[in-house]
Amino acid sequence: MRASNYKKYFIRLIVFNFFGLIYLIDTNSFDQGFFSLQSIFYSLNIYIYYFFIFFESLASLLSSYGLDFSFLDLVFKNIGHINYKYIFFLFYRNINFVYFILFSFALIYFFEKNNYKINLYNKSYKENLILLFFVVLFILSNFNPNLTHHRFIERYKGLLNNWTSEDLVFIDTFYYKKFAKNNFLRNDNWYTTIKFSYFYKNTNSAGGNMVSEVFNNKSNEEFKMFEKILLSEEYNNVFVIINESYPNFRDPKLKNNLLEAIISGHENLNVGNFKKDWNRKLSTLGAELDLFCGKNVNYNDFKDQELKIFLKNNKCWINSQQNKNLVYIHSYNENFYDRTRYKSFFDKTFFRKDLEKINFQVCDQYFKGICDHDVLDNIEKLMPTKDNNFVIFLTINNHIPTSKFYKKPYIDCEKNFPLNLSSQFCDIYNNQMLFNESISRFISRIGKNDLLILFSDTPPIFRNKHKVHFENMIDVYFISNK
Repeated sequence: MRASNYKKYFIRLIVFNFFGLIYLIDTNSFDQGFFSLQSIFYSLNIYIYYFFIFFESLASLLSSYGLDFSFLDLVFKNIGHINYKYIFFLFYRNINFVYFILFSFALIYFFEKNNYKINLYNKSYKENLILLFFVVLFILSNFNPNLTHHRFIERYKGLLNNWTSEDLVFIDTFYYKKFAKNNFLRNDNWYTTIKFSYFYKNTNSAGGNMVSEVFNNKSNEEFKMFEKILLSEEYNNVFVIINESYPNFRDPKLKNNLLEAIISGHENLNVGNFKKDWNRKLSTLGAELDLFCGKNVNYNDFKDQELKIFLKNNKCWINSQQNKNLVYIHSYNENFYDRTRYKSFFDKTFFRKDLEKINFQVCDQYFKGICDHDVLDNIEKLMPTKDNNFVIFLTINNHIPTSKFYKKPYIDCEKNFPLNLSSQFCDIYNNQMLFNESISRFISRIGKNDLLILFSDTPPIFRNKHKVHFENMIDVYFISNK
């Protein structure tokens, strides 16, 4: 290779990685490192280089919303139903990806045109004006709607461990090192997006609410199975576990292992499994609202009114259970979302302070609360009678960011994708396995005419770019002994 070719090659490498660092810093690729491994190869050819500038931008846009290339297949199959207004909004909101294409492509084109020889003194006024415009536009592009440069500052502080008291207020700082590996080499977003598309090709899609927005389909079917099943026959005790951020991984092996931890060893179980959308406006409160009412109601009234008044005014189905002993348990504080107002409806309520007084174990984390497995292992202590109870238990331990509560891992995270991508993925999975074993022990204690309902409030609330590894729908399990 001639000296001039070496020069071209290294300039392409520098341009791609420099503009990537500036405009793509808040993507999955940069969670691994800083310098593109793949660019070492495609920088050898200018036309392949141009292609990968565009391909990397497209993959970055998809990955930033927790999507893989299967989403493009949906687009092509539903081309007539696309919400183009929303598409233009996405490009505006993510104009940093457009900037990446513009500056990477234009600067290399400029170098190619001039055979990689830069001589400002011999250039015409027009050429210098174009170059000046390019520099000004680059400066202005650092003020864009996506504000990825805030992430650049975060990475800088993370590398130096130079956090301020202001930074430490935010949750992201708490688990920054659990995602950002800060290696030198990284894989491009197109590489990881292809990888994710292959691994998850036979699983349910991810991507938050973006899919429905793109295809003009914002209506979600109401989930009425709570009402339908609970009113279909007369149960003695009903136990509802609203599991904080159940880690519903798209990987079938991980998903099945979680269920096996619950049902393994039980020969005579009825297990009903249903899919349910989750409430994006109210998150955890939305899960409770779906359980209480199962229909469209005024969200603001639910947040503001005493629960008893709200349920009566909206004729919610759960009122039919008032003949039972109504018990509400939450491992966290009652003032969180003002759940003190639940006391007007339930006969007994137990929150963190109440459970501490009964000597339940405390699990220390960002959202410090009682250990969920300890509550479930001793839940009989909180029931007023042995029979005719309706118990709702809202957990806390897997609230993101979570901490490690298991003593021994149930799986080697380093050998299992995608648990090896983040210690947060590893922790929520093993924490859930610990709790699911408690659920299994609890099933051994419930009667033949009792019913257990398990579902999640939401999928784990990671950033969108990490949600590609989780199903966008939640599973609802109805479990009883035959």
